Amino acid sequence: MIKRPRAWVLGVVLAAGGLMASGQAAPTAAPEPVPARIGQRISLDLKGVDILDVLKLFSQKSGLNFIAGRNVSGRVTIFVNDVDVWDAFELIIGANDLAYERHGTIITVMMARDYELIYGEKFQARTENALVALQYVKVVQVATVLNQVKSSVGRVVADETTNTLILSDVPTRLQEMQVIIKELDRPTETRIYSLNYTEAEKLKEKLQEILSPIGTFTFDARTNKAMITDLREVLARTDTIIKAIDQPDGQVLIDARIIKVDLTDDLSLGIDWTQIFGGDLTTRTNFRALGDVVGGTATGAGVRIFTTKDDFTQIVIDALKEVTHTETLSNPRIMVANNQEAKILVGTKEAVVTVTTTVPATGSTVSSPEIQFVDVGTKLFVTPNVKRDGNIQMKIRPEVSTSTVETFQTNRIPIVTSTEAETNVLVKSGTTVVIGGLISRGESHEVNQVPLLGSLPVVGRMFRSDVKNDSKTELVVFLTPRIILPDGSEWVEPADETPAVALEVGPGGPVPAGYQAEVRKRLQQQLGQQFQRAGLGAGAVVVSFVLDHEGQVVGPADITSRQGDAFVEAARVAFKNSQPFPSFPEGSTATEVRFRMAAENAPAAP
Repeated sequence: MIKRPRAWVLGVVLAAGGLMASGQAAPTAAPEPVPARIGQRISLDLKGVDILDVLKLFSQKSGLNFIAGRNVSGRVTIFVNDVDVWDAFELIIGANDLAYERHGTIITVMMARDYELIYGEKFQARTENALVALQYVKVVQVATVLNQVKSSVGRVVADETTNTLILSDVPTRLQEMQVIIKELDRPTETRIYSLNYTEAEKLKEKLQEILSPIGTFTFDARTNKAMITDLREVLARTDTIIKAIDQPDGQVLIDARIIKVDLTDDLSLGIDWTQIFGGDLTTRTNFRALGDVVGGTATGAGVRIFTTKDDFTQIVIDALKEVTHTETLSNPRIMVANNQEAKILVGTKEAVVTVTTTVPATGSTVSSPEIQFVDVGTKLFVTPNVKRDGNIQMKIRPEVSTSTVETFQTNRIPIVTSTEAETNVLVKSGTTVVIGGLISRGESHEVNQVPLLGSLPVVGRMFRSDVKNDSKTELVVFLTPRIILPDGSEWVEPADETPAVALEVGPGGPVPAGYQAEVRKRLQQQLGQQFQRAGLGAGAVVVSFVLDHEGQVVGPADITSRQGDAFVEAARVAFKNSQPFPSFPEGSTATEVRFRMAAENAPAAP
């Protein structure tokens, strides 16, 4: 293999100078200095050329003076056509991990790591600086956002005294940050919300996600007011969300009756509900079994539901009295807020005394008595969850406990035995739920004797008898929950009428049931008249519309029917004749409410 001088691998075409060298030795003498001609075009075809030779070539053809550091080494491969001389030089610097520093026409070339050691930053970063004074927002808030946008070599300095940002980053990232600053540095507004039903502290967790990076949320726990500062378009969204969230929870009135039933030999396994109702569970009581209750030590426990308008609680109790002895332990009525637990206790609180003894450094012992109380008796825990369709999801946990007292070192210790069950049922408002199967056992001791003679020593045994009785009782719990609306009225399921009109109130806040009934009544009367005038047969229409707080219709109504245009046109006339609707009742927090009514025309048979 023949080794050629390094200059033999060069092939250079200088368009501006008109010099062409190919396969020739590099000139031994440098031309006289000429002015730097940055901007002239050059074409290069270099492969594996020593970097020092390339710098020498650039110096000769551009008029610039290059000084190579002692660590500069490596070979260059570059193929470019008709590019600026300075652009070609920077391409070589970037591709070979090099750096440079320029002072006039003198350029010092060094390794990139040496540049970083000298100047404390990477050469390729070549950051630019910008000073931005903010007018509306706090500099700390914007700096928090920019620190997530800047590059790895960028820096964001926040001067709170002058509310000014000092930015340093690569040009492209610096431009992006300036655009973000312009978007964020806009006038903000502050709104104060007086909350009625939602805690301000909990509201903060829900709104934090929709606030902009410069938005702030503060609250006053004493007055339950929230203060939000943000851009105007963000506050428009918070208005809508707060109106939807700050609504009164439904309340549930729970009628409870707790009875104790003595279990005879015939009922040793618990109450036989088939026997109680003589086998006729459907026609007499509309009685339906949902399943077993799980939990605790309850035996034979089960849940039953009554779904008729009669007072089946009393009916069941009367039926039980025909079979065995019953005793009503408690008949409380309790109001509980939605998703809150109601607790009913029929019993006592047993005191437990514990003594803590300490020995201080003085050597004399110190005893500290502490009294704790344990609930013993019949306990009932109910947590309701109100649904929009009038159903109530109830988590129910009844518990029966008894105690026996023992002493230990003069301390009174009650030993508590409990029987409990737990279930979760879904029922309509006004439906009675029966929970049974909480069976407990007890013992009683009875002494029968002949007066005076039975008390004599020794011979008295002949005149008295001891009887030990074992007893079993079952606890039966009746629960009737009723939804109480914010206006104090009880929720009533819409009645079936002709034409049948089903009402669905959309988002926008609740309106009282009485107002809903009024809207339904007006539209229903007009629909019946128009269907009759048009001589329409069986069919249905769906009318959807929005009412504001004054009862005015917002926008056009949406009316559809599968039976064709005749039904749609009749419903359109009926809807027009139903107006104007009344204003929302006083105290209603809704601003706009969407009503959706499905009306069915079912003419009487001839």
